[in-house]
Amino acid sequence: MSPLDDPIAHLARAESLLVCLDFDGTLAEFNTDPYAVRAHPEALNAIACLLTLPNTEVAVLTGRHLEGLAEVLPETPSLQGLVRVGSHGAEPGPTLEPEDAAYLERIGSELERIATPPAYVEEKPYQRVLHVAPLAACDPERARELLRAARALDTGSRPVTPGHNVVEFSAVDVTKGSWLAQRKRDFAATFFAGDDTTDETAMAVLNQGPDVGVKVGAQDSAARYRVASVSEMAQLLTQLAHARRSYLAETS
Repeated sequence: MSPLDDPIAHLARAESLLVCLDFDGTLAEFNTDPYAVRAHPEALNAIACLLTLPNTEVAVLTGRHLEGLAEVLPETPSLQGLVRVGSHGAEPGPTLEPEDAAYLERIGSELERIATPPAYVEEKPYQRVLHVAPLAACDPERARELLRAARALDTGSRPVTPGHNVVEFSAVDVTKGSWLAQRKRDFAATFFAGDDTTDETAMAVLNQGPDVGVKVGAQDSAARYRVASVSEMAQLLTQLAHARRSYLAETS
């Protein structure tokens, strides 16, 4: 018997259920080319099943911007109704103020000076991100030096978020936790899964009684439960989808 059997059974019986999932490292394996990844096929099948069930919402809450998410998680008929939230909860979101746009331009220029190829700077609508994964694959110490240099930049107290071979600078104070805290108010129970530091803000807003948080991998986490890999997460989502579909069929 798995430690997650009882929590999954509890979620399956919820009057209304929000299933909120990180993408990279949770639904999809990492790759030095961030656009070469795809979600685990079993996870996609489980999500497609959940999307057909009443009083059940599935959201992908990712650090990717929505345009980038669409490249690795295309919209298909089976994923109709999937809620897509980008930039750690900022997208879709507000129009940037002029001072916010100016900050992004400045911090982006400073990151470009730091980035030693094959490290690079990604431009997102509300953030600028230094990616060092391609450099870390051949020179991990140099990659760490770039991350340290980036974290030393003057942000004027604006948010800075470290992640897996990245550091992100944001013009808006929005986190996965602030987005999830608002969204989950409409549901009796919430399931959240993530693998990285940025997901801990979402773990922190889960209610201990009805909600279930699952960490993917070995990083420290506030999550009560843990799976070891993307494939194990796919299996867990399949278990949840089957359990909820069976319960709703029995009670309809």
